[in-house]
Amino acid sequence: MKERKLKKRNLRESPALVIAVFGTTSRGRAVYDIFDSDVRAHFPETHIMWAYTSEIVREKTGAPGVLQALASLEGQGYRKAVVQPLQIVPGTEYQELMEMCVNFPGLRIAMGETLLHRWQFVVEVMSVIARDFIPDGINITVAHGTPLCADPANILYQGLDRYLTQKFQNCFFATIDGMPSLDILLGKIASAAPQAKRARLIPLLYVSGLHVEKDLLGEAQSLRAELESLGLEVDYLSVAHEGGSFIKSLGFYEEVRRAFINRIERAFNLLYYY
Repeated sequence: MKERKLKKRNLRESPALVIAVFGTTSRGRAVYDIFDSDVRAHFPETHIMWAYTSEIVREKTGAPGVLQALASLEGQGYRKAVVQPLQIVPGTEYQELMEMCVNFPGLRIAMGETLLHRWQFVVEVMSVIARDFIPDGINITVAHGTPLCADPANILYQGLDRYLTQKFQNCFFATIDGMPSLDILLGKIASAAPQAKRARLIPLLYVSGLHVEKDLLGEAQSLRAELESLGLEVDYLSVAHEGGSFIKSLGFYEEVRRAFINRIERAFNLLYYY
C-alpha cells in the first residue's frame, strides 16, 4: 500500500452554536433579530449560525437548513456544536431534530431543551405570561398543537390545559392544530363564561406569524371573529419595536429569551463534561 501523509487541519477547540427555527417570512420574524442580539451579547466569542426547518422558508430566503449548517461547521473545522431549537414543546419535530443531530458524522452535538421541556419550566413561564392576564374578563391562551395523536407533545398540551384552567379561574387554553381544539374552546366559553364581556387572546407561540395573524386575529374565519360573534370584546397585547407595532408573542418576553439562553448554557456544559 502506498504510504500516505496524514493531513492535518486547524481544528477548532470551542463549539459553535446553531439556532434552529421553523422560520417565517412575515414581519413577526423581528423576534428572531431580537434573540440574535441577545445571544451574541451573551456568547460574544461563539460562532453562531441560524438554520430553518421549513423548506418553504428556505426556498424564499435562501437560508440554510440544519444539515447544511452542520455541514458548514464541519467544513470549517469545528468538532463540537450546540443546536438550540426555539421550540416551545418537546414533540415529534424536536425528536426528529435530535435524531438528525445525533447521527450527523464528524460533529459531537448537544441539543438544547425546549422552552417547556420540564414541568418546572411550565410553572416559571406561565407565571410570566399570567402578568398579562386581565382580571375583568377571560384570558385565552393558544398554543400551536399537533394533529398527530401519538405526538409526545400531547401530554404537555393536556397538562397545560389542566394547569392553566385550575391555576387561574378566568383562563382558557386551546390549540390551533390539535387538542383541545378551538371548537372545544368556544363551547366551553359559551357555557362556562356567558356573562363575560371581554376576552384577551395570548398566543403561546414564539413568533406572531400567519397562525396568529389569520387563525387567531384575522377579520374573518378566525378565533377573534368567533368570539366577537359571542358578544365579547376581544383584545391582544402589542409591542413597539424599532418604530413598528407587533403582536406580542413569546419571543417578545425578556424572560422567555433568557430561558432559551439558559438552555444553551446547559447544552454547552454538557459538551464540556461529556
